[in-house]
Amino acid sequence: MKKVSIITASVIAAGIALNSSPVMAAKSETADESTQQIDASDYIRGTGVITEINQDGNSLSIVVENPENSLITIFPITKDVLLVDSGTTNEINKNQLKKGTKVTAYYDKHKPMLMIYPPTITPELLVVHSDKDMGMVKVAKFNQQLVSLDGQLKLNLSNDTILLNKTGEKINKKDLYGKDLVVFYSIATKSIPAQTTPKKIIALDNLDQKKREIQQIIGKDYYMKKEVKMIPLRKVADHLGYHVKWDAKTSNTIITISKQNRSYQISIGQKEYGYNRSIKFFEVAPEIKNGKTYVSEDFLEELFKD
Repeated sequence: MKKVSIITASVIAAGIALNSSPVMAAKSETADESTQQIDASDYIRGTGVITEINQDGNSLSIVVENPENSLITIFPITKDVLLVDSGTTNEINKNQLKKGTKVTAYYDKHKPMLMIYPPTITPELLVVHSDKDMGMVKVAKFNQQLVSLDGQLKLNLSNDTILLNKTGEKINKKDLYGKDLVVFYSIATKSIPAQTTPKKIIALDNLDQKKREIQQIIGKDYYMKKEVKMIPLRKVADHLGYHVKWDAKTSNTIITISKQNRSYQISIGQKEYGYNRSIKFFEVAPEIKNGKTYVSEDFLEELFKD
């Protein structure tokens, strides 16, 4: 893959969103809806068709091409990516992804872009568009009157509207404010703003300041291995208040990371790692590069736990 500057990579990735129309768009939406959506949301959207599916052990990624401008993006599908069907609004399994399917990926615009082309971006949400069961999806923040911040859509909740968080737990109307909402609907008025009674709303948790700081650290120091982002262990752990201790006396270097009642024992080159008295697994084994230890990005989920 050809290396490019991080600014160029950001422009390329944003271009996918800015130049692509939703697969199913409300007739009342204007041509610059994507630009307005970025201002009204923490998420950038990329729409296209799955042209390739790559499976390497437990790791899966899809190659998505926008047929309008031939831009290509690689989207790793980790266990944290929310996969939903636009028509049924149901969550789906990554094994149900197929070549030729139209999809829309949403990823946090504050997340650093990879300095490679095609860009490799892990989305927070992947919407799969079904030709059989048509449905529309909008991701945006809404005010207390439930009008999207881009002024294009007003939500009229009914007793049948399903309200969930990203993990599938039921929430209340008050839990919708201040978050990006994934709104599933089928019919909208031609008024300004358009009005709809959504079938389902999923509230996404936006990145807090500490996570944004970590993403900035990673954006300056990472590399890819088997399409998995490898991140600097000490930099990240130190920033999150963990104590990092090396023990190189044994045949395998062991690193202990601890904070309060949490303790991790990591061995270089081993996917298995210890957490207190249990065993967990990295997506890719830790390794030393340029004198620094790198671990797979999935370890962040552990470090951010309370």
